[in-house]
Amino acid sequence: AIARTPDDLYRLKREGKRALMLGIENGYALGLDPKRVEHFRQRGVVYMTLCHNGDNDLCDSARGNQEHGGLSELGRTVIREMNRVGMMVDLSHAAETSFYQAIEASRTPIVCSHSSARALCDHPRNLTDDQLRALAASGGVAQVCLYDGFLRKEGGATIDDAVRHLLHMVEVAGIDHVGIGTDFDGDGGVMGLAHAGELINLTRMLLREGYSEDDLRKLWGANFLRVMHQAQTYAMDKAEFST
Repeated sequence: AIARTPDDLYRLKREGKRALMLGIENGYALGLDPKRVEHFRQRGVVYMTLCHNGDNDLCDSARGNQEHGGLSELGRTVIREMNRVGMMVDLSHAAETSFYQAIEASRTPIVCSHSSARALCDHPRNLTDDQLRALAASGGVAQVCLYDGFLRKEGGATIDDAVRHLLHMVEVAGIDHVGIGTDFDGDGGVMGLAHAGELINLTRMLLREGYSEDDLRKLWGANFLRVMHQAQTYAMDKAEFST
């Protein structure tokens, strides 16, 4: 079933059902109309990635041409709309300029749903340590991406590389600001973590690293859901939008 809120997700889990949460990857879907943010939110979308592998009308991409120098004015308007309706702002794929300007512009914490650590793999799609610290300071969450090229520059990544990135990100940002964003629908998956059925391997390795059950709960979704709850609560507190 579709889950529109964290409470929906937990309820469906108790009922023994699989919960699906809707997101949009690439704000290009809005065209030039910020009113479409509410259109999508009313249909259950809980987060939106502002861009993908190229600049769009909202912001510059990590792999773009720095068309706007960060966010465009439309991008700033869209972030205000996302805050208003309780949709999380996702900055995976965004340029560093877009990232920092979005943190400044958003009234709720942002997420990077699938981005790994640039200190360990120097790729523009990954987050620098300074970005990780800024994300944590603003209450946001970065989720390790299991895409081969974001874990090892030369390729051939394995579960060991995924754990290395996760441990580094936790060391820099703190356990409350890191998660796991597999990107299985975007060519994610490495040896030992090739599909959802192998994710238990990551849990086993983190237990061996001394992580507690509470730590694992945070990494496996609670941190991400906390930001979702904050975004949705902000909208409800403003009494401007409800699902």
